[in-house]
Amino acid sequence: MERIIGDGGARDTVVQTLEIPAPDRSGAHRAAVRLFRSRRTPAAVLAAALLTVAGTATATRVISTLLGHPVPRTRAVARVGRLLRTTAWGDPVVLALAGGVALTGLLLLLAALLPGRGSVATLVWGTRRCALGVERAGLCAALEAAVLDVPGIAEVRVRMRGMPRRRAVVHAATGYRNPGTLREIVAEAVRARGDDIGLARAPRVVVRLDWRRD
Repeated sequence: MERIIGDGGARDTVVQTLEIPAPDRSGAHRAAVRLFRSRRTPAAVLAAALLTVAGTATATRVISTLLGHPVPRTRAVARVGRLLRTTAWGDPVVLALAGGVALTGLLLLLAALLPGRGSVATLVWGTRRCALGVERAGLCAALEAAVLDVPGIAEVRVRMRGMPRRRAVVHAATGYRNPGTLREIVAEAVRARGDDIGLARAPRVVVRLDWRRD
């Protein structure tokens, strides 16, 4: 189920609710992470396209040869065939191409195994067997509102950074000449709002505070 909450405009937050078979909070967290993990669509499309082209070309050549009517080679294909027959395995060009192919395969493998940077932050309700996902922009807006409630804070901007553990990077400004413990108060306000929202995994809070120096 998908709901949109908020007061309209760019700050609306899309919340996706999915029932998951996890009776405990830790199990719900793992299931929610799997549900909202980035699918790595570009890498999957690239790998599928390469395999489709290579498989189609190979199947066409083999089947046409077995039927006694091999597909005629174009000049480019014939030129490549002659080049392959006359080039040694130790040739620098061959080694460079082999290294490029191996590197491409490694990158595609890592893209398939490593989780992507999703646009949804995972929330979990420990007393219910469901998981929620809130858009990153909506989460940042909620954290910014919490910081603006701190006395003395005039401006704030929050961004979510980092993998595998997220960091909530808070850029705040105050008109105070001596901020004192304001940095710690801001960090605590962000952590408290994250707990209120129900983040499945609390981000590490980094506060960068600007104050008056005149």
